[in-house]
Amino acid sequence: MFKRTLIALCAMLGLITGLSAASAQTYNTATYQPSDANFANPERGFYIQRAPLWRESERLALEAADLEAARAQGISLLRAYYVLERYRDRPLDASVFEALEADLNLLRAHGFKVILRFAYNFPLDGEDYRASVDAPVNVVLKHIQQLKPILRAHADIIAHMEAGFIGAWGEWHSSANQLIDHPERGFNASSRAILFALLDALPQKRMIALRYPFMKQQLFGASPLTEAQAFTGSPQARLAAHDDCFLASATNWGTYLNAAGEPDIDGIKAYLHADNRYLVQSGETCNNDSEALLFTGCSNALSELAYMRWSSLHLDYHPAVIERWQREGCFESIARRLGYRLRLIEARAPQTPSSDGSLALWLSLINEGFASPYNPRGFEIALRSSAGDLHPLKLEATPDPRFWLPDQPIALMVRARVPPDLAAGRYELLLRLPDPEPRLANDPRYAIRLANQGLWEAQTGYHALGLWLEIATQSP
Repeated sequence: MFKRTLIALCAMLGLITGLSAASAQTYNTATYQPSDANFANPERGFYIQRAPLWRESERLALEAADLEAARAQGISLLRAYYVLERYRDRPLDASVFEALEADLNLLRAHGFKVILRFAYNFPLDGEDYRASVDAPVNVVLKHIQQLKPILRAHADIIAHMEAGFIGAWGEWHSSANQLIDHPERGFNASSRAILFALLDALPQKRMIALRYPFMKQQLFGASPLTEAQAFTGSPQARLAAHDDCFLASATNWGTYLNAAGEPDIDGIKAYLHADNRYLVQSGETCNNDSEALLFTGCSNALSELAYMRWSSLHLDYHPAVIERWQREGCFESIARRLGYRLRLIEARAPQTPSSDGSLALWLSLINEGFASPYNPRGFEIALRSSAGDLHPLKLEATPDPRFWLPDQPIALMVRARVPPDLAAGRYELLLRLPDPEPRLANDPRYAIRLANQGLWEAQTGYHALGLWLEIATQSP
């Protein structure tokens, strides 16, 4: 907290100094219209789920046409449920890595990010999930070690990973190999070893979601993540939440229980509300019986999604819950608000650079989503000449969109350096929020699109701010 306060103080002092130095400058201000459109944005929104590897002998590879159809609906997120039934007692073989490589490359080619989960079973309707079999701890740890190179090689398109591996559906309950304490009450030596092996397998910039909040509390106590701890790469800062029975009951079928197995609905909700400021919350609905009907209505669903700061939600399950949202009229609102929805309100910039060659740009934004971005995100300002040439500007300090929470205003002053050899002329100011990963940085499908009319350039990933900078002819 001290560090960010100090940064804010320095920015304020810099702003005061800049205003004094630039008092003779003429400023232009642009205001922007909101958009109600639902469009694809990275690492957020409704996701589709596929189980491409393997159930029994069947391999269901991801398909390009399927991804294209989803993308046309404004979806850019897929949960891949990799089922490893045939490997419960043996190492993974080359066919696993060939299949993973093909799927992950296909996802990247179509502008998707993936939520990964590995499991050793996938119980179907009517099957007793408690009879589902996972793998012994030594096998699980071997598999994670084998997967580590491919997870790291493709971390750029991994939105986050669910802990998986343990129990029915990889949901960390009902383990046939005692990978968690029974009855379903949390960590033992095996589950701790598996979790920390997963944390090691993924780069520190990626999160792992646990099914039950009390399990994270067992490791780090009941206090939620603080701003100072956020995004530091520590295990606490990387352990997020997925709720696969959202709105199923008063406790979401066990989500809001404490380590003793007792309901702690208000306590766990308050914990998630605070912890999820800096972590992803994802999952799905799972129930439409008379108990769930008390909770799945639009009014309660919108309230819960906002309070727990949901970033992503399964589009196809439970179908009756999704249909209810469509019938009651909140489906489109949920689709727009899952995760972040950043809207630019106003921007202000001088007509000419300062005498020292610097440029100050003031931006006012609002986050109308349920959550904030949770993975690293770039922030770029560029100038574009009348001939269309782009000139990215070097910023003195780069804002971090991961701290742009829905419940607070976003007011930025960014200072950039204009290249001294820039040719005289009129230049348009542009803003871009790219993915910082090298393979994705220049792909506009992975840049954040603001919820405004007429700003977004789909071919470049930039937003044209409607502000112009005049560069005078250099004196001889």
